Amino acid sequence: MAISSGEGPSRNNTSGNRKRPRITIRHRSRESEELHIVEAQGESSNHEDRERDAREGRERQNEEIEEEAEDAIAAEEEESEDVIEESFCGEKVNSGGDGDDGGRDESIRVTLTNPNILNCCICCQPLTIPVFQCENGHIACSTCCVQLADKCYSCTAPIGNIRCLAIEKVLESLKISCRYARHGCKEKITHVNKRIHEKDCIYTPCWCPIYGCQFTAPSKKLSQHINNEHHGRFINFYYDSFLYLTLGFNQKVVVLKEGTDSNMFIIKNDLEYLGNTIKVFHIGPKSSAETYRYDLYVRSQGCCLKLDSFVNHTLGNNFPATTKFLLVPIDFLSCFPEVNIEIRIYKVYESSRRE
Repeated sequence: MAISSGEGPSRNNTSGNRKRPRITIRHRSRESEELHIVEAQGESSNHEDRERDAREGRERQNEEIEEEAEDAIAAEEEESEDVIEESFCGEKVNSGGDGDDGGRDESIRVTLTNPNILNCCICCQPLTIPVFQCENGHIACSTCCVQLADKCYSCTAPIGNIRCLAIEKVLESLKISCRYARHGCKEKITHVNKRIHEKDCIYTPCWCPIYGCQFTAPSKKLSQHINNEHHGRFINFYYDSFLYLTLGFNQKVVVLKEGTDSNMFIIKNDLEYLGNTIKVFHIGPKSSAETYRYDLYVRSQGCCLKLDSFVNHTLGNNFPATTKFLLVPIDFLSCFPEVNIEIRIYKVYESSRRE
């Protein structure tokens, strides 16, 4: 009985001791799990923030790259003279369904990365029809073929008898922007007419004739510039009316501005060995100069020298050599080197109407 009574309490105590640690351990495990969950949630939130920040950074970087690319493309398109429109006829490919506009002409816009391939390799000028090729496929313009005595510049094979029809068709179908598009010209011209158009384009940039000024612009804008920035350094005149001037020894350039259409002219006075040479220039392309004529008179000691001619042309910063000028001998002048002149500038069609 003593043993039984001793073992009974002993088992109860043992059982009690086992339960208490289990309760304590379970309680600590729950706290640990809750703490672990909180830490995991915090790490997850921080990870999401980092991913969001990284994603936003990548988006900003992509936007900056796209903006830089767009700016580069815009600058390239502005300065490029090689954007070409190639026109062709063919069957239109529809994305789906039956249509009746399959035979309509289309035009596509392409960029020519090397425009020199459309220039003659000898004279470096735009190819003009006819284009010839040798047996090895080297091409040249007709003018250069004659100058080379019909021998290919690359392989000395005969050239000048075989037409390069493929290149000729390309030249006929290509339309290119004028090189002065940035100055306002919107013309689309064929490649073979490029030189002709640009020589006569009214948007050809001209230089300000006032000494020391570096302004350049088409002739119409140049007139506005001179009127606003150089007031008092030019002389106003009107077509078909005489203007009386005295050209002194140091007065080599006289700038004239017409009062109705603001066209600009220059009287160039040069002192040569034999006397004074007087020339009249129109500021603008060559084609515009051919529209104007002038009457120039120099009177002295009861005598008169006269010149009736078309005006010359200049872009404002140079004066091309010309044979259209009036030479006033030294002995002709009463008060050398001053020259008294009378000049009348008029348009050709106005002259025809007047006569």
